[in-house]
Amino acid sequence: MSLTPDEKTVLLIAAQGESMIPIARWKAPTESLVKKGFMKPHPHPGDPTGYFNHCITPEGMLAVEEAERDDDEMLRQLITKSNTVGHAQKKARAAAEQIAVQMVDLVEESVRVTGDDKVHALREWARVILERALEVMGRA
Repeated sequence: MSLTPDEKTVLLIAAQGESMIPIARWKAPTESLVKKGFMKPHPHPGDPTGYFNHCITPEGMLAVEEAERDDDEMLRQLITKSNTVGHAQKKARAAAEQIAVQMVDLVEESVRVTGDDKVHALREWARVILERALEVMGRA
């Protein structure tokens, strides 16, 4: 069963031994958790209805454990994706650096022969390389 963020917060607080009063922001999630069987009113002499003293049920404790497992799995997936992205970025930066060095070598060789300005030669070669790359990808 899925929990809203506020329901999860209420359950996590209750799982630490705290009782919840269903007022203000916590009214709807506490009442919803009572309907789901995850919390129940706990009557006492000062509050015979238990309205101001809702406690977690054993089912609520199981829901907390399930929610924590789900959170752990989401965190593992996030870390895995983050590592994958980080690895791809590192690889892309290394490839870009290698291409940049090769382009400088190309420009220097070209300028040595043509006498063109280095920036002009770089722009021309970049255009030629871009067009060729598009052809190789089949998009030209």
